[in-house]
Amino acid sequence: MRVKILALSLCLFGPLLAAEPPAEEIRIYLSTTSPLEPVYVGKLLSSDGSLSSDYLAQLDSILFFDFSHNGSTKVAPSHEQREKILAQDTPARCFNSQTWKNWGIAHVLKGQVRNKALHVSVFSSQTSSLKQFPEITLTGILAKDRGQIHRLADAIYKTLYGEAGVASTRILYAAKQKNNDKWISEIWSCDWDGANAKQLTREGSYCITPVLIPPSSKYTSDSFLYVSYKMGPPKIFIASLADGVGKRLIDLRGNQLLPAISPQRDKVAFICDAAGKLDGRADLFLQEFSPEKGEIGKPVQLFSYPRSTQASPAFSPDGSRLAFVSDKDGAPRIYMIPATFTSKRPSPVLISKKNNENSCPAWSPDGKKLAYSAKTKGTRQIWIYDFDTKEEWQLTDGSGNKENPSWAPDSKHLVFNSTDGHISELYIVNLNQPDVVKISQGAGVKHYPAWGNR
Repeated sequence: MRVKILALSLCLFGPLLAAEPPAEEIRIYLSTTSPLEPVYVGKLLSSDGSLSSDYLAQLDSILFFDFSHNGSTKVAPSHEQREKILAQDTPARCFNSQTWKNWGIAHVLKGQVRNKALHVSVFSSQTSSLKQFPEITLTGILAKDRGQIHRLADAIYKTLYGEAGVASTRILYAAKQKNNDKWISEIWSCDWDGANAKQLTREGSYCITPVLIPPSSKYTSDSFLYVSYKMGPPKIFIASLADGVGKRLIDLRGNQLLPAISPQRDKVAFICDAAGKLDGRADLFLQEFSPEKGEIGKPVQLFSYPRSTQASPAFSPDGSRLAFVSDKDGAPRIYMIPATFTSKRPSPVLISKKNNENSCPAWSPDGKKLAYSAKTKGTRQIWIYDFDTKEEWQLTDGSGNKENPSWAPDSKHLVFNSTDGHISELYIVNLNQPDVVKISQGAGVKHYPAWGNR
């Protein structure tokens, strides 16, 4: 039995099963777009053959992806004459400002491999500045070297734009497959481009809605929360990214679903039917928490309303507020309340006003936007609420139900699952480019993505 509370919650979210519409069928609406700077990514060259040209071409493709979708640059097409210039042995011959300006190239990347050590230089034609990055020792093992290339891309991005990139981030998600007559769902992780997919849990049960525990100044992001049905009713577990072995987090009767953790790592919000409502509907709960100690004290009921279901809590960046879904006024809409327990029921502030069926709110790390899924002309699309303008606008269009948006740490990128029939795939989009990129690979229904730092 999948439990009434889950059915009710997923009613707010939209269909659980999802489908892969071709990427060209997903359209992106942007009111404004920022100009993208042209970058030329030269082919990686080996002076001693320590790594094959085919292997270097695979590393090239990683850099190409990172600089094509970072939201600030676009990669200029490969060109024979440009490659000849970059093959020269002195910087003066490789990096003539006027030559690259005439080609409309703002930045040039040149990489050379000697004895498996990658040496990368970045030239900016506007300022005639050249920066050499510390050498990177490659292993020749793609799964290991991918991470180093992503970190290099972020280091270059930080040099050019003074901001952290997202190439070295990770995405967690649930992947569902049928095993004989039983549906199995496990938690997986992957790089931001969908590669290096790794299974984290191995319960042989039904695991969903992973949430990365945010890093802090003292601790890296090395664990995650998720919901599992291995005990029968859904319960919230915490597991290490290293072994994926779940430990029950909250000792509470009833069904617990949809955990969210505050950016300060001190509170977990979730929904639960433990309040004893005769109709089995869920309320919003809050649990004090420490990644090192686990639960602290007892969970408290944060919000309840007669004959209504609450769902999908999401913390504001400062941890002071919660966005959540409720059907207290009829249709499921998104509301906001303080993330602090009081004896008096808080008065929720309505956020989503344009659509009747809203779900899956996700607060951007900079606090300026809220992404969510809303039923639009019969299909669920991703919408954005802007806290500065108090306006809602539609981000996606096209076939397939788009749900479960999650922000990248830079507040410019989103990942979501797009569904149609019995297939679901993951897509990313950045708010500076009207393009959507399918990143998931392999078999299974992929959904509930969660984006975070390593």
